[in-house]
Amino acid sequence: DLLSLKLENKGSVARDHLANERTYLAWIRTSLSMVTVGVAIRQLYRVSIDLGNDDGASAQHTAQDDPIAGKVLGVSFVLLGMVFVVMGLYRYFSSQVLMTKGRFPVSRAMVGACAAATLALLI
Repeated sequence: DLLSLKLENKGSVARDHLANERTYLAWIRTSLSMVTVGVAIRQLYRVSIDLGNDDGASAQHTAQDDPIAGKVLGVSFVLLGMVFVVMGLYRYFSSQVLMTKGRFPVSRAMVGACAAATLALLI
């Protein structure tokens, strides 16, 4: 396997690298959750239009009929999910490089930025 990094398993090397992989998978899980929330918000705004139709017929509406707030909020969550994938990749590889050198990065700024962006969308 040419793409794998081979390290001697001394001390907690394997445990640390496996924990790094689990953290990356958590970033992916969070990203997928953000995308799901974005799609759900978008669909809920469409349902509210369908329910608001008084003639009882199935609503035939175009993209112009949808409220802009639903579009913006839904797309924002999807984009935030995409950003989380990139941040997770960056965190995974930077942690891996530093762990091979016997160091480990603390990610205060990255966690703070993610929390701030998520809170901004929720408010």
